Amino acid sequence: MSQNRIQPIEESKKTIAAIVRDRIRAAILEGVLPAGSRIDQNRLASDLNVSLVPVREALKKLEGEGFVQIIPRRGAFVTEASLKDMEDLYFARNILEGEVAFHAAGKLTDDDLDALDRLMPRMTEALAAQDYPRFTELNRQFHFIIYNAAGSAYLSNMIAGLWELAERYRYRYIFMSDRSSVIQAEHQSILDACHARDGERLREAIVYHMNQTFLGIRAYISSNRRHEE
Repeated sequence: MSQNRIQPIEESKKTIAAIVRDRIRAAILEGVLPAGSRIDQNRLASDLNVSLVPVREALKKLEGEGFVQIIPRRGAFVTEASLKDMEDLYFARNILEGEVAFHAAGKLTDDDLDALDRLMPRMTEALAAQDYPRFTELNRQFHFIIYNAAGSAYLSNMIAGLWELAERYRYRYIFMSDRSSVIQAEHQSILDACHARDGERLREAIVYHMNQTFLGIRAYISSNRRHEE
């Protein structure tokens, strides 16, 4: 792990363990902590300028999210994400997000639609600047305005958990495969269906968007593996 790649913790309203979790998750997504690598907890605590306690708490949370595997007497390792895992994850997301979007369509308020409209240009700007953390946050806001409109905290929380897992696959693909214009065209289709408050159309747009992302990530991973052979 490169020195100073994970910034030390400053004062924040978040708990130290939550901040540590965010930093470790970001390091995994950015490849600072590579898939399959053993996590040196002492080094991590030193880099983050914290004790071992919040590091261990954070790793347990990340294990629950699927980013880390903790093996007794061996330590913590960054989870290696397989294509089979990805297929299973996107299969679950298609079913859950598609149905929630269908039920949300007729419940979207004018304020929801205005918020979605305002997010579109900001997402485009973030993609153009290759500001992945910013785009990730805006993209999440966009989708969860829709999902939350369905009015089910349980379903929103289930989708949020699947989204965290999906970040392992989405991270490098978005920019390295130069799909910015395609991504935003898909978001525009979702937005148009929201304005029409058409459940069938919105479900179709959401599922199509996820399937295109899945196919692109699969092609990207397969291409990288061929180059490594």
